[in-house]
Amino acid sequence: MPQNEKKSTLLRQWEMMRMLTVSRCDSKQGGHWDKASDITTKLNEAGYSVSVRTVQRDLKELSEIFPIELNDKNARDYGWRWIKGANLNIPGMSVSEALAMRLVEMHLQQLLPTAMLEGLNGVFGQAKTKLDDLEKHNNNHSKDWLDKVRVVQPAQPLLPPSINQDIQSDIYCAVLENRQLLASYNAAGSKEAKEYELHPLGIIMRGSLSYLAASAWDYPDVRLYALHRFSKVTILDSAAKTPNGFNLDKAIANGLADFAYQGEPIQLEIRCEEWVAAYLAETPLSADQTAQEEADGWIRLTATVNDTWQLRWWLLGQGAGIEVCAPTTLQAEIKSALVSAANIYN
Repeated sequence: MPQNEKKSTLLRQWEMMRMLTVSRCDSKQGGHWDKASDITTKLNEAGYSVSVRTVQRDLKELSEIFPIELNDKNARDYGWRWIKGANLNIPGMSVSEALAMRLVEMHLQQLLPTAMLEGLNGVFGQAKTKLDDLEKHNNNHSKDWLDKVRVVQPAQPLLPPSINQDIQSDIYCAVLENRQLLASYNAAGSKEAKEYELHPLGIIMRGSLSYLAASAWDYPDVRLYALHRFSKVTILDSAAKTPNGFNLDKAIANGLADFAYQGEPIQLEIRCEEWVAAYLAETPLSADQTAQEEADGWIRLTATVNDTWQLRWWLLGQGAGIEVCAPTTLQAEIKSALVSAANIYN
């Protein structure tokens, strides 16, 4: 048998063994069995051109080496599975695992601690080799998915700021190990860096920017600190303190990542042109959003939203397509900002 054909067969058999169910039964009378026909379908979907007869032959040979059992009650379509308690330490990785690891390498590297990334380099290389081999020997097009999927931001593209990699690594380490940080941080609008004692609580990626969610000193409020604004960090021995009741997902839902103002959500009321209303009908501002058409053709919308900077940026971005009606304080803010902007062009 040619070398390439042997390699292709081995890859297919590894994939096949990964597809088999592990039995939870002490006898052959019960439990789930994997039919050779179902395994054949899965293999063909993964890019392996193979027949049921070939799968049956492979499984029979593999069962003589590995703890795989056969249910031969249905002679037309045998069932196969790993015996109960089988150790599934199968070399290699599946097609889906290889594809997932390549996507992680492409899109999520900046979210992983350096120590973890270094440990994954071998896995990334294995994933690339797996997809390359499948494409070369089995005409498998799974690798093409990497060229056909992209993540884009629904806003003006901005280049990410430069982040000191050593500082980023230390911050990630402090988050992972739940330890306090002594940091020099230059807040937005400030000319000089100030020293902070921070309690790291999580990392948030927002567009091209990465933020550390943390509380400072003994204050309970949680704020965001842009990673590129740190000029120095020192990991302390003291454990980081988590404010009572803090949950990162809940904090994000309440507007933390959109720079929320303190307090309860607001009842937003706007009048907007039809094109804005059509967009918001497809992607509502909130689950309780309501719409009512007015006599002049405009649409009046109400929605419960977090009171955030992001909300103001979005309202201002709609220009003359939106009129803010309530709350009156927000209406005054938006009106003032638009008047000031118009005066620049006078």
